[in-house]
Amino acid sequence: MVFVAIYVILTISLNLQYGYAGIPNFGLVAFVALGGYVSGALTGRIAMIYYGINARGLDYIEDNTKIILMLNNYLSKDPLGGLLIFFTTIILSILAGALLAYIVSYPVIRLRADYLIITLIGIGELMRLIGVNYTPLVGGTLWVGVPNLFIWAKPYDTLLIVGIIVLFTILIYIFTELLTSSPYGRTLKALREDDVTLRFMGKKIDSIKIQVLIIGSSLASIAGVLLAIYLGVVIASSYIRSDWTYWPWLMMLIGGRGNNKGAVVGASTIVVARQLVAIYKHDIEHFFPFSVVWLEQLLLGILLILFVIFRPQGILPEKPSKIRGVDLEKIYREIKERA
Repeated sequence: MVFVAIYVILTISLNLQYGYAGIPNFGLVAFVALGGYVSGALTGRIAMIYYGINARGLDYIEDNTKIILMLNNYLSKDPLGGLLIFFTTIILSILAGALLAYIVSYPVIRLRADYLIITLIGIGELMRLIGVNYTPLVGGTLWVGVPNLFIWAKPYDTLLIVGIIVLFTILIYIFTELLTSSPYGRTLKALREDDVTLRFMGKKIDSIKIQVLIIGSSLASIAGVLLAIYLGVVIASSYIRSDWTYWPWLMMLIGGRGNNKGAVVGASTIVVARQLVAIYKHDIEHFFPFSVVWLEQLLLGILLILFVIFRPQGILPEKPSKIRGVDLEKIYREIKERA
């Protein structure tokens, strides 16, 4: 359930950028990692400031376990404090994701999509390398713990966290549905189909691209925070491109780009398929002439190829844009009849 929800957020984020606006974000992992880093590096430190804990003689990374236990003791008696720190972390992740997206996209957004792809891939790898090699951030090659902000709800704290993640997923889905069914959403589709014509209509193409990258990247950062809070730990080496960029791309393509419902279907289908492969791959190992360790990666490649060739529109093809309160299909039929 949790990983379905997290990947739905990521697929919706990618779908907004590429499915609607045609901006190929191959650096999605950078923003997921950024959300994780905000949780790992700041959540505990913010909690220490909030509770006035004097950590003299303690190093946040080396003595992380001791500090997290101390913070959890405070949080177990303070629901309001836990919620306040949680929403502070979410807001900081949104701001960090928006800032990084702006910094990355501003110099190259006027150039061809190729340069943006290369830049975003590089930023994604750079974020992982920073986390792995800069120990004070999130523990380097080891890990850093995240305080349990909902420990006050024990023994239902895990259930509450799952519920909050699902709630955020629903809210993000509703937000993107409202956004893409608005005039702004139709502008994004026009940008995807013919940006030259849109520019002649007086629209600031570069500004729109940057805005979409900022919105989509902020959503991906939220997913990174929610994942870190659920797991209770941040491991920099876990933010790899295949898991946090290529799988969301496959989910979007399978579900159907330019379609938020398709993003939900694609993410749910692939997460369930990956779980089944992880559980049963050793039972079917004798059917394959290679190690089943690589079965998931092969599944990723094969499905990408098959859908691009035989079903490029995805399971749920994109439908004509709908304006709230206006039936575009009805208008189109009337125009066709008159013609």
